Amino acid sequence: MYAMQPQQESRHQPSQAMQLVLWLSVLTEHQVHTFRALQNFLGQPIHFVVGFRILADRTSQGWCEPELEDLSVETLPKRDWWRFGCRVLERYPHAIHIFGGLWADRRFFPLLLLAQRRSISTALMMESFVELAQSYFRAQPGPIDALKSVVRPLAYKLAGRLVARRLHAAFPISGKAVEQLKAMGTPVNRIFPFGYFVPSISAENPDREAPKSNAFRLVFVGSLIARKGLPTLIEAVKRLRIDGHDVELDVYGPGDASLLESNGVHYRGVIPFGRAQQAIRLYDLLVLPSLHDGWGVVVNEALIQGVPALVSSACGAKTLIEVSGAGSIYEAGCADDLMRVLRELSDPVRLADCQRKARAYGPQLDPVLAANHLHQCLLSAADPQITVPLSPWYP
Repeated sequence: MYAMQPQQESRHQPSQAMQLVLWLSVLTEHQVHTFRALQNFLGQPIHFVVGFRILADRTSQGWCEPELEDLSVETLPKRDWWRFGCRVLERYPHAIHIFGGLWADRRFFPLLLLAQRRSISTALMMESFVELAQSYFRAQPGPIDALKSVVRPLAYKLAGRLVARRLHAAFPISGKAVEQLKAMGTPVNRIFPFGYFVPSISAENPDREAPKSNAFRLVFVGSLIARKGLPTLIEAVKRLRIDGHDVELDVYGPGDASLLESNGVHYRGVIPFGRAQQAIRLYDLLVLPSLHDGWGVVVNEALIQGVPALVSSACGAKTLIEVSGAGSIYEAGCADDLMRVLRELSDPVRLADCQRKARAYGPQLDPVLAANHLHQCLLSAADPQITVPLSPWYP
């Protein structure tokens, strides 16, 4: 069970001179709300350098570019990007430069090295890297993904020797990322576990209603690609129904749905961007069966709406379930273990308890609280006398 930690007001005096520059491959919806709130705690704008306004892979998955008009955002040009990046470092020599991953945009890594060489404060905000032969975006992994699964750990180990010990701070997105940062050589006292956060969406006038049923109603929301592990979930549902369990699964997301429809499994189409919460709230349980997921913000969206979540052990957002108790975790890729946990959660008493915990924990996922926590972490990194705040999202 988690402990609700009171959020203290950020101390503005030490941070009035604190400037932040964020280097991100793309500024997404699950980041922008937190960073916009962080600006208010800092008392001055954050400057963003992005590799792209929106990635084609994200567009194909239904993502849209967030509203950025009130933010200071520059796009790194395809040509002459090195000179452009150098000018940014020269313009903000006293800022903390937070890089979103080592190679999310390959052009950022040499700029990170240059910043450290110039004794500019650098930080890293990093998801865990995939250790399996899985593609981040393609429907099925290929030979190149198998090669990358071998090369990635070696590349991160080498990069760690170059940059990790000189980081001002590191903000891992998931417990797995925490362990990977430690393995890279990042000092433990500079690691501040973080996550992704989106605001609560009003439940009024939902776009669609779930089919009326007395069954145990499951929902999956995500791209229909191999990495999301949907075949494991479908197999578990089929076997449970054969065993006599009244369970139904509705699937939402972009991709090839031709093989999804079966007894108890229904494809419901693509949810309009930003409206997932309104659909999820109509179900008993969200299931995220990913073989790898850096985070999985759909888990946030479920808990915000008071819906428990069942996630695989390979999902970064499993930490939210570990802390809140609002659901369960099963062994990634294992249909037998998934069936076992689904049987447990189908019990009305157990399900009601998880729903209660989800409703209690949901407010902890507000982007403003996340921004306040991130601000306190930055202050603590700058001044060791400032106590590191306890994270409400990690055990």
